[in-house]
Amino acid sequence: MNPSNDDCRVILSSPLGLVVDLDCAVYRLSAVKKASYKFGDRFHIKIETLPNGWARVTLKAKVGTVEPALAAGEFCNEVLDQELREVVANETATIRDLLLAHAFCATDLLDQSTDAGNANSDPSAISVPDEQKTAGR
Repeated sequence: MNPSNDDCRVILSSPLGLVVDLDCAVYRLSAVKKASYKFGDRFHIKIETLPNGWARVTLKAKVGTVEPALAAGEFCNEVLDQELREVVANETATIRDLLLAHAFCATDLLDQSTDAGNANSDPSAISVPDEQKTAGR
């Protein structure tokens, strides 16, 4: 039993590997690539874009045989997972960017009380070797 639906079709399934076609109107190519990367430990992977707006992923087993139905289902689920991660990242990008901007704006990287902006000043004695710092104690 091979998973097959309208947007993730298993074209070929054998103990040596799989061929899966994915609708690029449903799944971004970047999500397909990320999912493929996660399967790279078990498969050699080839990704092609087809003229009909689909992507074809060929997964050839690296070692031994694989359970085709299980691998096909796992791959289609992983593509869906990666697609949803991208959707959430896009939907929350504005909030994430705002939080990051606030975090970095609220932090002053310079100690204004000791840094007068003089390039020759070294209030923290950064330029003094550690040996000289401990010798004076």
